[in-house]
Amino acid sequence: MTVDSFDVVFYTAVFLLPGFIICSIVDQVNPPQRYNEAKYFLKYLLYSIINCAVWCWVYRIIIDCDCLSTLWHWILLVLVSLVGSSIIGFVIAIIKQKQFIDRLLFKLKIKTIHSTPTAWDYFFSKQESSYVIVTLVDGTKLYGYYSLNSFTSSDPDERDMYIEKLYDEEWNTDNEDAGAYIAKEQIKYIEFRKGENKNV
Repeated sequence: MTVDSFDVVFYTAVFLLPGFIICSIVDQVNPPQRYNEAKYFLKYLLYSIINCAVWCWVYRIIIDCDCLSTLWHWILLVLVSLVGSSIIGFVIAIIKQKQFIDRLLFKLKIKTIHSTPTAWDYFFSKQESSYVIVTLVDGTKLYGYYSLNSFTSSDPDERDMYIEKLYDEEWNTDNEDAGAYIAKEQIKYIEFRKGENKNV
């Protein structure tokens, strides 16, 4: 197909751009799954169709309005696409994060596969503060506090972590401590402790 009109290119971009924006927002809030390029394209296309279905009435008003110049016509279409897709992206991201659909299906006794790809992603995506005991492959135990200033990689090939505060075995702290980086190949397993009493 030969594209001989700027309008065709523009309307195509306005239609496809929301899918990319929605997918990006959802992946920022939730642990992303790995897809091949074909599945990613279908995902973008699906989100674009949803966006178009939700905001078609606004698009229709702008397109049918004869009082707008061509420039304002394009600007408003782009703004609706950007703002509208951002709203939908955050709504979908929150629904996925809070697992509303999963909970509904569970109440209906319908078994589903969890959307989060790994247990690592499931726990650390919740961003909950916790005392941790990290056992290394050589048997060494690191006692620390994992919170907002800590970090774990969301890349499935790089499961390293940074713990913002370390303790000794008696859970005493050093005021000069600046945390610790732990490479993925050094981690054997991680224990999580809640509350002020780390020994419980």
